Amino acid sequence: MTLATAAEIDAASEARSAMYGALAHAWEFPDRESHARLQDGSFRDEVAAIVAGLPYDLAADDVDRLTAADEYVDVQAEYIRLFDVGAVRPPCPLYGGEWGMPRRRSMEDALRFYQYFGLKLSADQRELPDHATVQFEFMQVMAFTEGTARARDADAGALLRAERDFLARHLGRWWPLLRGKVATLEPLPFYDALTALTDAFLAEDARYLKQLVRGLPVPNSDD
Repeated sequence: MTLATAAEIDAASEARSAMYGALAHAWEFPDRESHARLQDGSFRDEVAAIVAGLPYDLAADDVDRLTAADEYVDVQAEYIRLFDVGAVRPPCPLYGGEWGMPRRRSMEDALRFYQYFGLKLSADQRELPDHATVQFEFMQVMAFTEGTARARDADAGALLRAERDFLARHLGRWWPLLRGKVATLEPLPFYDALTALTDAFLAEDARYLKQLVRGLPVPNSDD
């Protein structure tokens, strides 16, 4: 999933798209570059700048905690402990189909969204359609596309409704369950903060999208 690089876009959608992109990267398996950005505070500063542009408020304390003094191997080990391995499954899998919805149906439903808007997983994509990073990338592209449409005074109604529905059926449905489970496992402060901030962002973004959709003209079919 890719974005055009030079386009006019309304400021709120640009910030929302950037936030989804930052989360997509943050929830990948940590490498040395991402760890260095946690240690020197550049990831925290990037997120703080994005949050300042969002059309709603998020808790500043969660943003302030997006750093890690821990060694690289310790951050990796914590990601593996929480999200990657387990006796049968990880304690907090990053796959939506592991949180209530049957796995096959979760992947098929997500793929239908991607395909309807002409998007497909990149050739080097290593994750399945219901993985959090893939779903964050989809919302990143959708928010960007919607923002460029609104900047041109084009009709963005179908995009807004799709974003609202995708959050309700996927990330917004299962992420609160993951957040609740992570909180019981004494995570490193960074992953506690990242999980909490992600949860708050998804909830606020869902409310924001619902408000925008309520202000749209009634479509021909049921909304």
